[in-house]
Amino acid sequence: MSDAGFHARFAAVLRGGKDVARDGFVPEPGHAAALSVYRNTVVRGVIDVLGDNYPSVRFLAGDGNFAALAKSYWQGHPPHAGPMLLYGDGFADHLSHEAPRGMPAFLPAIARIDRAWGEAHHSADAPTLSPGDIRTLDADGFSGLFVDLHPSVRRPAHDRPILTTWTAARFQSRVERAGTQCEETVLVWRPAMEVRYRTLSATEIILLNALDDGLPLGEAAHVSGASPDLFIRLLKDGVFARDRHDRI
Repeated sequence: MSDAGFHARFAAVLRGGKDVARDGFVPEPGHAAALSVYRNTVVRGVIDVLGDNYPSVRFLAGDGNFAALAKSYWQGHPPHAGPMLLYGDGFADHLSHEAPRGMPAFLPAIARIDRAWGEAHHSADAPTLSPGDIRTLDADGFSGLFVDLHPSVRRPAHDRPILTTWTAARFQSRVERAGTQCEETVLVWRPAMEVRYRTLSATEIILLNALDDGLPLGEAAHVSGASPDLFIRLLKDGVFARDRHDRI
């Protein structure tokens, strides 16, 4: 069919709703069952995709609850052009509003780390800045250095310690109870072939924010109170991109 709106209308029919016209898709009453089979196949595919993209959420919510949440997300946020590997942007916010009573209150935070992991995993490859790249800089050059975060870097922040719970759910080990005493920001990045993750200290958070805002290293260190050793640790971890410094 050459009608440009066909696929959009068909997708609307599959998502359901009382106001969706089925004309042209169910020409005979007996064919309604076939449409239901097709819808169930699509829904099952969406549940599987979101489950792969948010495995920690699926583990903590349970298969039945997760399936219901995935279906309701798909009904309001159908996939558009782009790889399904990254389908589910906004799923954490959806959980904040749609998670059934009894689900852990920290489930959206878990979803944000799952999302950060997926984005880091599928981010563009880029060389990392290393200590050897800046070894010839004098004090002024070091202080005036501008650095870019590696394109894989993600920093989801939460109102409670959550990383240990996410790690246990992700790798299906013993699930730790989420803390309640303080905020936590998680660094998720992929400097080479493997996604890495850890919590950030308050000083590291301020330093990375300042560098990401375009401040030179000396000013960023002054604002954050970061020591040269802290910067070198981040440098060795592969948190910064090398592209801007190819000619150092």
